[in-house]
Amino acid sequence: GYMASEYAMHGYLTEKADVYSFGVVALEVVSGRSNTSYQKKEKCFYLLDWARVLKKRGNLMDLVDQRLGSHFDEKEVLAMINVALLCTNATPALRPPMSSVISMLEGKVVVPLLDSEDTIITEETIEAMRKHFKSMLTDGPWTGTASSTSAKDLYSINPDTDYWQNRK
Repeated sequence: GYMASEYAMHGYLTEKADVYSFGVVALEVVSGRSNTSYQKKEKCFYLLDWARVLKKRGNLMDLVDQRLGSHFDEKEVLAMINVALLCTNATPALRPPMSSVISMLEGKVVVPLLDSEDTIITEETIEAMRKHFKSMLTDGPWTGTASSTSAKDLYSINPDTDYWQNRK
């Protein structure tokens, strides 16, 4: 489903649970398929599992919705799929923060090609990924300081606006 494994299995909600859910939704958008498909005899097919199989086989483009034809940029689609796989890593510490996800999707930083399931998880790996994602925030091609931005920061509310009055 859309729930991160640490939450679904242990009820432990981390700050990276939403990142996981975003990764699943991103795969749905690229593939044009629901995350879960039920077939005869209660067989269940998970889109994330299929994406991982295709990654191992080296043919991630098979995941792309065929209804798109050739009306897409292959480089962007591969970036989206690889970002989605990073976001759905079983280890929460290896999932990127959403600010890094945005930077990767905007093409401001390169998407690291970490194999989401076959990587041996060591403290060194976790620390290296943390440093990598942190550097994305500070070493990017933009100016200004790195910070977390919420919708509230982007769209300030003006309490004196007429927008809040009832419309008939």
